[in-house]
Amino acid sequence: MLLRALALATLMALPAKAEPPGLSLSGDARMGIIWSEKPDWAGQRETGLRLTNRARLKLRFQGETDGGLRYGAEVDLDRRDPRATPRSVHIGGS
Repeated sequence: MLLRALALATLMALPAKAEPPGLSLSGDARMGIIWSEKPDWAGQRETGLRLTNRARLKLRFQGETDGGLRYGAEVDLDRRDPRATPRSVHIGGS
């Protein structure tokens, strides 16, 4: 019991790690088979099985000036919409 309490106290005393400045990439992709009716957009004439896929990429950039001004942006890239969609842009001081 004492060992468990000591371990918990040690973990609570450790400083939290902040995310380092720079560029981070993340994303996801999927593919599969779906059943669909006649989709007007694809010019299909038949109902049935279709192959489907999707890919998304998220770019996140952040930095800090020597004077303490923080800045950054987050952008989503989606294959369905080729335009980059800014999710957030931030500038702030400490």
